[in-house]
Amino acid sequence: MEKDHRKRLDQYRHEEAGTVENTLLDELRQGELDRGEFIRRAGVFGMSASVIGTALAALGEAPLAFARSGAAKAGGRLRVGIIPGPTKDLEPHTLADLGGFEVAGIAGEFLTRATSTLGLQPELATSWKANHAATVWTFKLRPNVKFQSGQKLGADDVVTTYKRLTSAGSGALSAFGGVLSPSGVRKVDDLTVAFHLEGPNANFPYLTSSTTYEAIILPSDYKLGTFASKPQTTGAFMLTSYTPGVGAKYERFAGWWGGHASLDGVDATFYTADAAVVSALLGGQVDLVGQINVTSGRALLKNNNIQVIRAHGSSHRQVPIRVDLDNPFKDPRVRQALALTLDRPAIVKTLFSGFADIGNDSPFAPVYPSTDKSVPQRHKDLRKAKQLMAAAGHSKGFSIQLTTEQVGEIPQLAQIIQRSAKDIGIKMDLKILSSAAYFAGSSTGPPSGWGTTPWLNAPIDITDWGHRPVPNVYLTSSFQTKGVWNAAHYSSKKFDSLAKSYVAAVALRDQRKYSKQMEELLLHDTPVIFPYFYNFLQASSKKIKGFKGDPLGQTYLSRTSLA
Repeated sequence: MEKDHRKRLDQYRHEEAGTVENTLLDELRQGELDRGEFIRRAGVFGMSASVIGTALAALGEAPLAFARSGAAKAGGRLRVGIIPGPTKDLEPHTLADLGGFEVAGIAGEFLTRATSTLGLQPELATSWKANHAATVWTFKLRPNVKFQSGQKLGADDVVTTYKRLTSAGSGALSAFGGVLSPSGVRKVDDLTVAFHLEGPNANFPYLTSSTTYEAIILPSDYKLGTFASKPQTTGAFMLTSYTPGVGAKYERFAGWWGGHASLDGVDATFYTADAAVVSALLGGQVDLVGQINVTSGRALLKNNNIQVIRAHGSSHRQVPIRVDLDNPFKDPRVRQALALTLDRPAIVKTLFSGFADIGNDSPFAPVYPSTDKSVPQRHKDLRKAKQLMAAAGHSKGFSIQLTTEQVGEIPQLAQIIQRSAKDIGIKMDLKILSSAAYFAGSSTGPPSGWGTTPWLNAPIDITDWGHRPVPNVYLTSSFQTKGVWNAAHYSSKKFDSLAKSYVAAVALRDQRKYSKQMEELLLHDTPVIFPYFYNFLQASSKKIKGFKGDPLGQTYLSRTSLA
């Protein structure tokens, strides 16, 4: 039997597999990947379940087994509490906050869907494959999919959607800037789309997933500004009512390609205070809360009638420090000094009761297989911090204003940073805005500038960043020279080159080689402080069945039911 598997695998490698697939198979054969990591990466590269099973069997592993789940109970309306609600217009390609993509994501679907274990599943695409250089990725679309507005899904819809996502003004430029341009999105036939990239990208399928929350597929005749007024996505639920600051309603879509959703509909209520949404869940006014914070949700963590859904990912808070302003932070030694004042284990314990990983001032979270964990962890060292301040000529300290938003534990983090900075003579005033005010104004990004929004222009701030299954978006948008969300205004030719090499690398060993160099470089330059990567926590009553936690906070309800 093993010989048969080997024969089929050899045939696949010779006749179908390209450089990407063969590199992955070599890593499995050489023992550089375990079973779980091989399955995850094989899914990213679009390898079918039969090929994955054949490879595992041929190389001495048991093949894949697929379990069937029992039928869910049908009926009922699910009540969801969302905090905060959308802060801007509900337009998919410009979504910029958790509330917005939760509301849009209940109705919308993507080419692929990211899993809580860093994998990918087919959604509106059934398969995808790269050319030998990973510069062209070709996606096959699911046949017989209908939009809620009646027309059939086809390549024209995907092409139009992605041209909008890759054009000026799109929030998705955080993912696609420097990766894919509008001219690179091409129709092959009615159910095939090819993405011609600006350079090799071994992880491109991740960018088409639910973690690029702006990438909801819409009809080719979609009119801007109509998302909230007309059901026109492909998901199991239709958005039928939306009131800014109040809530949204959804009804089951009878024509959903995935079958018959269990729920009759969904009612979402927006909240502005953590205490209010916690009380609503405890009091039975809502069934599910899209996000809870440890500091304000301890009553939920200890309640036997509540189930807390934990997703381990890369969600984090960034503390960008402007490197281009004429103030003491222009000197990297001063930025290093501030980072050295933080007691990270104590911060994680205080703010998250351990539901977080300690950050090391780079976007390479512990959850990523490509993170090089041999890079020494930065820890609190006031003696060294004061030496750096003195060497930079600021032994007497200085004053600065930190700007941030009233979201989750961020105000408490701001206070911790304020107290820590005081230990080396930095007097830090806090300016804590509502989310709407913090993200207000234009955020167009380079080359025209960073707009007028506070979060991209303050001397130092704290911004919430959602999970991504690979760090590519963080690298290209928040660190690369003129990255669209580069709040530190950081520019390093060495970093840009390393990031480009990392993105192009197929082999995990090569990714780790480049990640190590970037981790070390960012520790030296310290344009952004990463105090921690927190677990995303959602909570529900125990009558909720089939709901799976999402590290980004997507509220995917198509397979959810009420007991």
